Amino acid sequence: MDTEPFITLDNTSVRLRDRLYLENTSWQINSNEHWAILGPNGSGKTTFAKSLFGAVPVVRGDLVYHFSKEDRRNPATMANAIGYVSPELHRDIIERENLQDSFREFSGKIDEITTVKDVILNKRIESADGAQDEKRLNAITEKIGIEALLPRNIRSLSTGEMNTVLIAKALIKRPKLLILDEPFDGLDAKSRNTLAKIINDLMDESMHVILITHQFAEIVPNITHVLLLRYGKIFMGGKKEDVFTETNINRVYEIEDRPLQGTPPKTSRAIASAEKTGSPSARNLIEMDNVAVKYGSQVVLDQFSWCVKAGENWAILGPKGAGKSTVLTLILGDNLQAYANEIYLFGQKRGSGESIWDIKKQIGFISSDLQIRQHRNINAFDVVCSGFFDSNGLYKRCSPEELAIAREWTHFLSIDELADRRFGRLSHGQRQLVLIARAMVKSPEILILDEPFQGLDIKNRKKILDIFEHIGSQTPTNLIYVPNQDEEMLNCITHVLNMDNGKAIDQHALAG
Repeated sequence: MDTEPFITLDNTSVRLRDRLYLENTSWQINSNEHWAILGPNGSGKTTFAKSLFGAVPVVRGDLVYHFSKEDRRNPATMANAIGYVSPELHRDIIERENLQDSFREFSGKIDEITTVKDVILNKRIESADGAQDEKRLNAITEKIGIEALLPRNIRSLSTGEMNTVLIAKALIKRPKLLILDEPFDGLDAKSRNTLAKIINDLMDESMHVILITHQFAEIVPNITHVLLLRYGKIFMGGKKEDVFTETNINRVYEIEDRPLQGTPPKTSRAIASAEKTGSPSARNLIEMDNVAVKYGSQVVLDQFSWCVKAGENWAILGPKGAGKSTVLTLILGDNLQAYANEIYLFGQKRGSGESIWDIKKQIGFISSDLQIRQHRNINAFDVVCSGFFDSNGLYKRCSPEELAIAREWTHFLSIDELADRRFGRLSHGQRQLVLIARAMVKSPEILILDEPFQGLDIKNRKKILDIFEHIGSQTPTNLIYVPNQDEEMLNCITHVLNMDNGKAIDQHALAG
């Protein structure tokens, strides 16, 4: 089959708020081509993708849609021709639900929910082709394997489930091009393999696919071309076998094998102060005795017992649905059933008069989902400072010492230049670095890491891995690490808890 152009960017520049990005960019995707876009955090991958369907305006040069029978240079006509799936859409849906809840409360419809089916079909805008949409919905959900999710409350979905729902929502429009921005985030190995097959099979149809990813193993076999971005510009692009080489990857990510240098002085002083107060190494930080958590007839935790002592770093392992997240909610005080069970934190029984904030100030928490809960419009430095108060937003004035600690953490993580930028305008990986600083400013006694490497490029992944190793081995902060199934074990981990079906299958210390 002859190769024909599909979309062409000719010497284009795009405007994001008051700045130009991807200046003088030229690129073309042809028929029968499927591209992967790679590059460090903040290199412009998402901005590039959004420029293809008009979410970021092209202000110079030409953008030509060769497949269109309408205005080939007007992104506004591409609403149905290009589908887009990203973690940002998950955040948008949750924010809309928060607003919708206010309307429901005002109108007395507090029992009303938004289902997965509502989201996929966009029921807030009634379709003239409702019957046809229903037929296509059934075909798509059967193909993707999410029929059982359709009646579920959209709030009840995991990140991985939401990703598949968003893909179904994009496919309803029968797009010519499907752009997938980090679609594997939050998926376990089995779900990732299932989604990879779905994406790979889509490329055998008449649809073009652009895949944005940080994990090279997620580049599915039918990807034919790779585009490398760096510093907001195209570094290299072409056939996968020519571009996707170790030499090119090392150059674009500027990977250096350099050890972590020290720790922030203010944090060191806080740690030193904590060491002076002293506590026996055998002190129990977390005790759970025969804990049961149920939702109706569904048993989520069953006769679960576990003890974490000072000086121990634990990894919690198990498949999706094993109960790992429920254990974390009990520790964090986000699950009311904690008060109906024998649970002790720092020697005090839950529900014995302690404030939830007294508990939280001793616990740091890092997860990819945490990004969704943060306010978009406050600057990154204020997000870091909010860690002192465990608030979503900054509502108290920090002391000079707290400000100094926050600045030293942003410097330590090399995110000083992000301090004055709005949190919602950062890339996924940049936001994750900000949240790590937020968790660590208070020198927590326990640091919970819930799949913390999602959205990080390989350079930042190594950097953050080194930081966690440093925290776990060189400070009194105790780690509870819940890795995704493809994430490496931290060397500082001393104990492992294996879970399945809400039970503790095995608990043991690692040989060291």
